[in-house]
Amino acid sequence: MKQKIKYDNPIPINAYLWCPKPYPEPLHFHSSLEIGYCREGRGQFIFESKLYEVRKGDIFIVNNTELHIAQSAQHDPSRYIFLNFDPSLFLEEDDKLLLPFAYRSERFENHIAAGTPLAQQIGVLIQQIYEELNAKAEGYLTIARCKLLELGVILLRHYRSAFSNEQWVKMSNSQREIKEMMLFVKERFQEPLQLTDVAAHLGWGTARTSRFFKEHIGSSFIAYMTQLRISEAKKQLVTNLDSIADISFSSGFQSLASFYRAFNSAVGMSPQEYRKQYGVKQLF
Repeated sequence: MKQKIKYDNPIPINAYLWCPKPYPEPLHFHSSLEIGYCREGRGQFIFESKLYEVRKGDIFIVNNTELHIAQSAQHDPSRYIFLNFDPSLFLEEDDKLLLPFAYRSERFENHIAAGTPLAQQIGVLIQQIYEELNAKAEGYLTIARCKLLELGVILLRHYRSAFSNEQWVKMSNSQREIKEMMLFVKERFQEPLQLTDVAAHLGWGTARTSRFFKEHIGSSFIAYMTQLRISEAKKQLVTNLDSIADISFSSGFQSLASFYRAFNSAVGMSPQEYRKQYGVKQLF
């Protein structure tokens, strides 16, 4: 089951508290990357054919394709802080930061054990990101982004030793292809870009491009394009006073009706309501 993630912040990152149910729930996946930190309690964390026993201080790494779910112990429920973030936050900084999330599920160790210096270091960063995103003090997005990037570097250094040189080269080549594809899409998303245009740019067939996109981004080409366009529209709504129609078309939507449908679905409010709540007029 695919779970839809909505980001509550102007950059695509969430940090939230979660207490899993004490009974099995369906496995799910999502297009965001995820890191979980168990603050208390016990339970289990299930990744397809893998099962990890959970205790306070454990860290779990989740990519955007692997089915997973957590479950609490009946009499000692586990409670987590989870980070969800879009891969673009790493891609824009250094594509190598995505390598720890580019794993084949059956061979990957999702668990970083409590009590280790690594788990303690990551747990502190996750707690700090959670506090920044919830307090929303001046400059909180910058601090949250910087701490997330620091976390990404820590994971990169840790997981590098888990792969052979051959595996690492293969994963690095794959990441370069992803970066080339994503940069092309981000440069052209405000145009009427089609999957066939991306395939032609890469010199691939359409089927391969579509499959590659879903496997490595975790969503369809159309869904990702819509996400980019909504993000652009949100930026414009809060930073300028252009008409809704002008913002719709300059963000890449081909009709006002499709813009309204997509925006309401993704944001949970109309563009007018979003501008009223967050727009530039509210600063004065």
